[in-house]
Amino acid sequence: MRNISQFAVSMVLLASQVNALSMSSITAVAESQTQANGAYEVKLNTNTASAVEIVGAKRPDYEAEVLAPLKAAQAAAAKKAATKRTVRRTPVVIPGSDVWAKLRYCESGGDYTKNTGNGYYGAYQYSISTWANYKGYARPDLAPPAIQDEKAKITQAARGWYPWPGCARKLGLI
Repeated sequence: MRNISQFAVSMVLLASQVNALSMSSITAVAESQTQANGAYEVKLNTNTASAVEIVGAKRPDYEAEVLAPLKAAQAAAAKKAATKRTVRRTPVVIPGSDVWAKLRYCESGGDYTKNTGNGYYGAYQYSISTWANYKGYARPDLAPPAIQDEKAKITQAARGWYPWPGCARKLGLI
């Protein structure tokens, strides 16, 4: 609105300074400028007390200019999602009957140095508070594999498979 009023005042000043221009050419310039912006139609009339007359605002058609493009984008996204193939993941089977290897793989992918940043460390994903009960290394991921395996067996002997609830259920240990 401020730009339009500044434009209108500029046009009035220009019209008052240049007597040689006809009123019709000034009106044509003002109308072409505002229609390019698509917002307002301005008429200049030096014969009245109010030289600037703002005729009206062009209102956007909400249905056509806003909702229709959104609906089209949503329909395209839904169509794309419907055509996506579903990929089924087959469970990885670890050969052999070593329950500890299966537990390690389930907990950390078998990586003794695993530090996921979620507060659990090492092959068996110990928390620092549980690991601190065993003394020795500061964190499980810093301990050698033999130490981690030994402490996991001590934990299992004392508490069963419950320190690893998710993987123990997947492996049928609980």
